[in-house]
Amino acid sequence: MDALFAMIIYTLVTAAFYLLGAAILHNTKDIPEGTALIASIADIYTKTLGDGVKIFYLVGAFFVLFSSVFATLAYWTRLFSDIFGQFGWIDFNKVNARKRTVAILAWTLPVTWILAYFFIRLPSLMILSGGFVGSVLLLLVCYAAIYFRYKKNAFMPKSITGDVFLWISVLSIFTLGAYGIIEMGRQFII
Repeated sequence: MDALFAMIIYTLVTAAFYLLGAAILHNTKDIPEGTALIASIADIYTKTLGDGVKIFYLVGAFFVLFSSVFATLAYWTRLFSDIFGQFGWIDFNKVNARKRTVAILAWTLPVTWILAYFFIRLPSLMILSGGFVGSVLLLLVCYAAIYFRYKKNAFMPKSITGDVFLWISVLSIFTLGAYGIIEMGRQFII
């Protein structure tokens, strides 16, 4: 129940943010380059709520981004240690090897992200790159869901309703993932 309500709230807030941003950025007729993108996003709130809101937006944005990076870091360190175990680069059955890999990645990934920001200095390119990677990962999620449902069949009881919802989810995720990959490809080509 918690996940359902969180999904509804997250979806509505995200849609509102996108619509507000599209409405304001559409009037500018250009896409900001470099670090001007951050100021343009802040303008979404200052143009609608007033200039006094900018400091609150920046403080809030810091905490939102920090929590996102923190959660992503926890996810990616474990994901990559699992991948390294699958490739045989670490002994996945040894807990100490997994912990050591997670610890190394917990320092390596943020340093890499910081260096990328300071050397690339194009937040829009970094956002698009992250979106591309996310889209590819969505396709892998589709594959994993189908694999576990029909091959492993360990945790999903058989039911027509479950299959219908699974395929609605898979088709939705696959469509959005493919669309994201195509759009990112267009952005990089242009």
